[in-house]
Amino acid sequence: MSIQQTNAACMQAVAPGARAAGSGFLPLGWLRLAILGWLSMLIGAQGDDLGRGAEFFEQRVRPVLVEHCYECHSAESKKLKGGLRLDTRDGIRQGGATRAAVVPGSSGRSLLMEAIGYSNPELQMPPKGRLPEAVVADLRAWIDAGAADPRAEGSTQTVVSKPTATAGHWAFQPIRTPLVPSGKGAANPVDRFLEGPLLQRGLSYAPEAERRTLIRRATYDLTGLPPTPDEIRAFLKDATPRAFERLVDRLLASPGYGERWGRWWLDLARYADTNGQDENKVMANAWRYRDWVIRSFNVNQPFDQFITHQLAGDLLPTNGVPLQEIHRRWTATGFLVLGPKMLAEQDKPKLVMDLVDEQIDVTTRAFLGLTVGCARCHDHKFEPVPARDYYALAGIFKSTKTMTNLAFVSKFNERRIPTDEEPQALALAVEEDRPVDLPVHLRGSHLNLAKDPVPRGFIRVANPGSAITPPPDRSGRLELARWLTGDDNPLTSRVLVNRVWQAHFGEGLVRTPDNFGLRGATPTHPELLDWLATEFRRSGWDLKHLHRLILTSAAWRQAGLGSLDATRRDQGDQLDSENRLLWHFPRQRLEAEMVRDAVLAVSGRLDATMGGSLVNGWKNDEYAPTDEVSATSLRRSVYLPIVRDRVFDVFTLFDFANPSVGTAKRTPTVVSHQALFFLNSPMVKASAAALAESLCVQPAMRPEDRVARAYERTFGRPATGEETARALAFIMRTRRGTDPASERAAWAAWCQVLFAANEFLYRE
Repeated sequence: MSIQQTNAACMQAVAPGARAAGSGFLPLGWLRLAILGWLSMLIGAQGDDLGRGAEFFEQRVRPVLVEHCYECHSAESKKLKGGLRLDTRDGIRQGGATRAAVVPGSSGRSLLMEAIGYSNPELQMPPKGRLPEAVVADLRAWIDAGAADPRAEGSTQTVVSKPTATAGHWAFQPIRTPLVPSGKGAANPVDRFLEGPLLQRGLSYAPEAERRTLIRRATYDLTGLPPTPDEIRAFLKDATPRAFERLVDRLLASPGYGERWGRWWLDLARYADTNGQDENKVMANAWRYRDWVIRSFNVNQPFDQFITHQLAGDLLPTNGVPLQEIHRRWTATGFLVLGPKMLAEQDKPKLVMDLVDEQIDVTTRAFLGLTVGCARCHDHKFEPVPARDYYALAGIFKSTKTMTNLAFVSKFNERRIPTDEEPQALALAVEEDRPVDLPVHLRGSHLNLAKDPVPRGFIRVANPGSAITPPPDRSGRLELARWLTGDDNPLTSRVLVNRVWQAHFGEGLVRTPDNFGLRGATPTHPELLDWLATEFRRSGWDLKHLHRLILTSAAWRQAGLGSLDATRRDQGDQLDSENRLLWHFPRQRLEAEMVRDAVLAVSGRLDATMGGSLVNGWKNDEYAPTDEVSATSLRRSVYLPIVRDRVFDVFTLFDFANPSVGTAKRTPTVVSHQALFFLNSPMVKASAAALAESLCVQPAMRPEDRVARAYERTFGRPATGEETARALAFIMRTRRGTDPASERAAWAAWCQVLFAANEFLYRE
């Protein structure tokens, strides 16, 4: 179907009454974008899936094949059964004596799924008993996604000592402190680094965005909420030279900053209130970790401390430290507990190692931007991470006792606790276990161990000269945190400033935020990345300082593509079609939480209460009950419960992060269901009615003034004359009769159209 045919089909799908509301609103813009977005998503998603498929295989598929299949179906089998080899890519696809074991893209035609599904009485594998349903689901998903398999023909899994450095790869080199380039008129160092590449390509920044756009963009970026009309008017009246800097400082000091950026971190921490997996049990105290994260951002805790508390808060000195602060430190270690666990796993030693693997994965991804988990079964196929380094880290986490709930007060019962200072009794936390060094687990199996244990330690490629070693009487978590935040570690600060840059511009300076390794993208501006990483450390790991640097740059303050004339747009598209050099500000769709919170805020219904649990009735370790809170609560989205495997449908609809894995970047989609949400959602309808009620509460107010007020609250700008005329015409057509109820219903319908507009859903 051509674009012209698609547009025609969209036009036919629009109800005549809805089209009258005007272009740019839900029916025409949304349905066209939905269909075109769906088509492009089908094409684009294939490339993304191929990139993630090999990693999924290494983490979720190969370990299953090694443990349950290789005994009979590999080169090491004493007798190869059925002529089938599952230890190579070609073997698993060619099959044995019957047919292909795996048909990429079709689990229904794959013999492997028939065997493990136990549907054929004559073919049931493994013969000792069925695999857990979650494992079967992983294998099915892997095949249906194309069965990505990085193994080569004849490959085996042996423990090989791989070199711990790759000469020349930028990410593993020490951070340099580049000189700020000289430039004309650019006061912000960020712009000095960006200007040179722009000029070399014959490009330049777009003009600065108008002030209404700037306050709306900044308020969403820093608080996740739209600015109020009063806030906009105050900013517009401030004609002093530092007006924008004061706006940024005010937003950074607001409670909403911690709620917006705390949620940003919770994506990386794979936060949820339930376990998920086979037994979706409640984690009744997970919310305490969430509240600790929000508080840490609001008090601007130095980020090196933020890292240390999450990995080893329970190991920090306590002399002279208030009991409440000690409790916060224990609560911070919930970072290591939050992940999903296969609780029904009958092999408990394997369950423990699976938990260790999950902790390694979230830690190395979040802080190092590396996929270390692939080295569990063998030396990493893509990165210079040998299996020995993996088990050096594994020893640290194996020496840590992971608990779902820690009775905090009982740990300090030898201290007298004043009643008015008694902290919360429980925390989701970890504590020290017996220190242990682990041998390499051959092919990832705890039943097949190498001879000698590996001393606990770190990933050598990230800092080959590190002198920090875990002491023999402790797990090594505190030393791990100090290694991660040490001056010689080249990855941690690079990874973190890149994540913050991505949150403000939509793309990072490195466009693979979780992969700084050999297969990751190279930086678009390597000198800027290193300068930001150096400045971040120099400032004392001050995240708010980093925000100020970015938001006060001319790059961030420039207008979007729509502000440029056709000649400038064409030139930019020819020279830099992906906007890697930032010659205009990239338009970004609001995240799921922003969409919901903005609807509630604009309508006046948002409950700004901070902290606490909305599901106090949920008991720890019970199976996750139905989430009856999210659909009715008026609290900010960050406080709604996250139920793994049953995420709130509004979040899912607008591309919420997968809470079972750390998510560095959400992938926005444009699909028809999003448009239907604004047509049918009870929350949207109730909010539209509340906004309409606030407009109609003064009967003497002129209709055109009501339109103006609604536009100010919804879009942060006045309505044009044409928009006002269209709105009033819509009201006149929609109302039935002259009674107040009919008038309010007409205004509510129009307010619902405003919520559905693209202008409401995007920050320019």
